[in-house]
Amino acid sequence: MRILFTPLPYPTHLFQQCPLIWAARVEGHDVRVASQPILTPTTVGLGLPAVEVGGGYDFLNAVATLRTGNRFQPGDLEALSPEERDRLRDERFVPVIELAARMAPDLLAFAGRWRPDLIVTDPIVLAAPLVAAALDIPIVRKIWGPDILSGHPLQGQPFDGTERDTWPAGLVELFDRHGVEVRNDYVRHTVDPWPSSLKQIGAPGRLPERFIPYNGAGAVPEWVLEPPERPRVCVTCGTTNSVFGSDPDLLPRTVGALAPLDVEVVVAVNGTDRAKVGPLPGNARIAESLPLNLLLPSCAAIVNQGGAGSVLTAASLGIPQVLIPETGETPMISHTYADGGAAVVLAPTAGADAIASAVTAAATDEAMREAARRMRAEIAAMPAPAEVVRTLQELTA
Repeated sequence: MRILFTPLPYPTHLFQQCPLIWAARVEGHDVRVASQPILTPTTVGLGLPAVEVGGGYDFLNAVATLRTGNRFQPGDLEALSPEERDRLRDERFVPVIELAARMAPDLLAFAGRWRPDLIVTDPIVLAAPLVAAALDIPIVRKIWGPDILSGHPLQGQPFDGTERDTWPAGLVELFDRHGVEVRNDYVRHTVDPWPSSLKQIGAPGRLPERFIPYNGAGAVPEWVLEPPERPRVCVTCGTTNSVFGSDPDLLPRTVGALAPLDVEVVVAVNGTDRAKVGPLPGNARIAESLPLNLLLPSCAAIVNQGGAGSVLTAASLGIPQVLIPETGETPMISHTYADGGAAVVLAPTAGADAIASAVTAAATDEAMREAARRMRAEIAAMPAPAEVVRTLQELTA
């Protein structure tokens, strides 16, 4: 088969697709990765063939600007009127629709020439179902956490004729411009790494996939391989923290809260976020640009921002978590994961005592640690990416 993958232009979203892409190649399939030019260095650095589409638009900056002014917690939407919800929907979809509009001509041209047998897309890349519909190509979603987008445009809801009323106006205009029918049922299957025992929101044609942690390339320092003398606690704000912004006090406040504890604190940051940490207490060290999947096997607990990549990496390794979500989808991801008992969720305004107490529980509470071990076992039992590739081949034959 020829399989076209369309990740969002974030390295972390490509990393989540990588195990499936590599499995497809090992199974003998021809693959291409189509995204904005900003992702090309990461793509080719992974040994994958890149197709550049949608250039000339700074999607990352547009999303960062939008999220800075739109912070809300789960449940906030319930207080809005239908008119306010529609306004918020249209406002939040502006960068996504503009990305789709920029990608669609290039993606149509490439897919028309290359003729893929299957498109595997990030659910936010709305140019992909447009192209799949226009060229009659089967398409599946590859989601990266709980299916929080189910119910949004093109997320596989049953076709009932109401799409024009529920889609953002700009998306309807885009599909009309390309002569593609406005429908929600183009995507028939969803490759889903979220553990089945946790809350599911109704992924269409769900295909469970074992999460294989990959957080980029890196060298393992010698100290990671040595057994720590005290419980090791990772503190990280995730690789996209600099893109989306955060309370600049949160990271140093978290590190400072752990100073009195009998633990070894490892602050995992990228180069941009290094300056945000501030002075380190005596029980802390910096791990700059060290992939989480290389660090976490030596850790007793992790404090992170609730991003799907961080949460699932720790979950697949059986590490209890303290989640401090701030923006975007991270509150919903955090609360959904914490329902399984393997994590504690704190507000971003949490004080030092609350942070220290939560980390102590994550590192020592046996019930929480047992829940983390159950989560690790459940993830390990899910179908491997190679099995998922074979299933996709059967479904599209």
